[in-house]
Amino acid sequence: MVECKFCESQNISFTCEKCKSSFCINHMATTESWLCKKHGLHYSKASATEKFYKCTVIENSKCPECESLLRLERLSSGHYYLECTDEACSWNSYLKSPGLFFPTKEQLAREATKYNLIKGYRLNLCRRALKRIVGKNICPNCFIEFLKRASITNFSTIIESFNLTAQQMVKLINQYIEEERIYGIIDQKNQIFYYISYEIREKILSKIQNEGILKVADLGEMLDMSSDAAIKVIYNLISQFQIKGSFSQTKQFYYSQKYIMDHLIEEITKKGRISLDKLAKVFDIPLELTKSFCVNLMRTNAINGFFADRGNEIITSDKIYKEIKDYGKKVGLFELSKLAIKLKIATELARKSLHDLIKSGKIKGLFTQRREFMTRKYLETKIKEIARAYRTMPLRELSNRLGVTESSIEENLAQLIGSGDIDGFIDLGKRMFTAYSVPRNSSKTSRPKQKKAIPVDEGNIEVVRDYDFEGGQVHMKIAVRNKSNMAINNVKVLLDAPTNFKVKQPLISVPVIEANNSRGVDFYLEPKTCGTSNIGGTVIFKDATGEKHTIHIRKKEVAIKCPLVCTSMSTIEDCQIAIQTLGNDARAFLIADLDPRLAYRAAIRTLKNFDTSAVTSHEGSDTKGNYEAEAWFCSEAKTTGGRIITRIYVSETSQSLEVRVWTANPGMLTGFLARIIEILFEQINIIRKIKSEEREKTIDVMAITQNLAEVSDYCMLRWKAQNIRNKLHDTFVRLRKIIGDNEAILGRVEYWLTQLNKYGKDDKISDEDAEKLVNDVEKIKNAVSRAIKM
Repeated sequence: MVECKFCESQNISFTCEKCKSSFCINHMATTESWLCKKHGLHYSKASATEKFYKCTVIENSKCPECESLLRLERLSSGHYYLECTDEACSWNSYLKSPGLFFPTKEQLAREATKYNLIKGYRLNLCRRALKRIVGKNICPNCFIEFLKRASITNFSTIIESFNLTAQQMVKLINQYIEEERIYGIIDQKNQIFYYISYEIREKILSKIQNEGILKVADLGEMLDMSSDAAIKVIYNLISQFQIKGSFSQTKQFYYSQKYIMDHLIEEITKKGRISLDKLAKVFDIPLELTKSFCVNLMRTNAINGFFADRGNEIITSDKIYKEIKDYGKKVGLFELSKLAIKLKIATELARKSLHDLIKSGKIKGLFTQRREFMTRKYLETKIKEIARAYRTMPLRELSNRLGVTESSIEENLAQLIGSGDIDGFIDLGKRMFTAYSVPRNSSKTSRPKQKKAIPVDEGNIEVVRDYDFEGGQVHMKIAVRNKSNMAINNVKVLLDAPTNFKVKQPLISVPVIEANNSRGVDFYLEPKTCGTSNIGGTVIFKDATGEKHTIHIRKKEVAIKCPLVCTSMSTIEDCQIAIQTLGNDARAFLIADLDPRLAYRAAIRTLKNFDTSAVTSHEGSDTKGNYEAEAWFCSEAKTTGGRIITRIYVSETSQSLEVRVWTANPGMLTGFLARIIEILFEQINIIRKIKSEEREKTIDVMAITQNLAEVSDYCMLRWKAQNIRNKLHDTFVRLRKIIGDNEAILGRVEYWLTQLNKYGKDDKISDEDAEKLVNDVEKIKNAVSRAIKM
């Protein structure tokens, strides 16, 4: 059986005598058309046959874009839709807004009336008989093969060979290009068709993707076509294959986005600071496009840089650090605003970069009370100048003159005396500084060799330590007691904690500890896992002679208990009485960047990771109308016993989420709270990845899961029937929004809403109904899970 060459249809309407190829009515090429005299509208032979040679223009219609008449068309599936009769207008109701296509004309008419596409509720079709315009049948196979014979074919040659008009020829070529039966460029200006073979097209694509740069003149020479035609070839390829890139402004080159990005990274990294205008000139692309590429590079961290000079330059972080260090060496003392002006960057960026340099130790100095930054070298120079001039001076006056704190003055004086730059001493009792002599040309080579740091026994320097639990963290307190008659300086307390603790700041410095005084430092450790650990550390300091000493802190055993919990069937009244005698601790978080409803659901999901039962929950609004939610959970420690009560509270007004835990054992309290916080952070990170358009659905799904879990807990507690009904009603409303009218699920929920409505206001659910409802809740959970996945 003969089939159509372009499809599997056996309904053959045309067979070529020359190549013996057969085609169905939908794929045969013909110049024959059918005309509606009233509207002057031409139909193709296939379209006229499908419409039984009747005009389908709708008299009472109007195109929403060009206001021309519409006609009725039909999809292969049998659905009807509307299409504009103006060939210059591409509007149709199937592909364009409002998206109308229906299996019956009546349905289409009703919906079209709502959008003012037709008047009335009926399609007033023209239905006039179409007049046949006799034409010539053309073999599509012969036509395509003719175009493939040469890379360049004149319009006149095609027209003469197939006896076509120029309009018919262009229409046929465009049709076969759209159907991807041939690829080429129609040059209407020069009346030429350029055929591009599959191999040449792949070669051009490979050159763009691999080399990243394509010269338009080279492409034109390769394809033997004009530059305008070559540009059109590139436009078609990048549109068809979604290639990202840009032409140069003179249209002489085309660059792929990857090529531009790679060279921008190389150029920016090499220069450190470069103007956007110079970057744009590298590729001869628009300035705004260059800026857009730079923004993308910074967003993806391909380069660590910032905009400078009011957005006219880009500068890397390394270059900022280098320029800050050079500026600091040059001036010694400067305001942040002047630094920002010098570097042509924002003041906040200058402050952040300077802080980074200070933290990394790449620049040494301090901020003065006059909001200036002073390098350590500049401070030491000024101290020596003042010491050389006055010899004796109160520490407070020296502090006021330089605009820094007395503790900073003490620390730096102690270092200068210890290094031999100043011969003098500090009287901490009178808070006076006395200098005997200040060498003018002191250098590192002339200074006496420093003694090697040696460890000493506790002796006159005593180190004590202890800990307690606070906010799900271990609060480690270390005190250094100086029982000697001389001050010690440059005291550093280094905490040595195991890897199962997270420590934000393991090193704390104390500039000076006076004679017969003590100083305490606080460390906060966040436990990652439970268990018993030993925490120690080291204290390093210098005495008045500049000799360095080391004291090891005796290790302290810290026990973190993560309790194994089981559900506890308690009422809210029981919990309120219990928490009055239990110890408690809490952690609070700002949730300004989160939807408070999602934060609440994240906290609920966190507690569901433990075998704990929901006591009660409430969502509503505070007096200001802002969102507010609260939930209580109760459980018991499996091994040691003892009740563990947890409360979650979310407030949109204060933009905070608080988790509070009550239990009798402090170690268990810290361990359980720390574990909750760890899982809560994971849940919050998941929430942050949720797209804004999906958040409402996510909130509903989380609420449904929470409600069903609480209904099960309430049934086990034999709670008030009306409270259970309220949770089921909220679940019913949210289910309808997500899964629509699913009778299997919604019908069962409706049954229980009706059943629970029979109870009085304060009546508790019966044992029989409670058991049945618990079983139904499990079935509803599974059914909802399947419905959402579908």
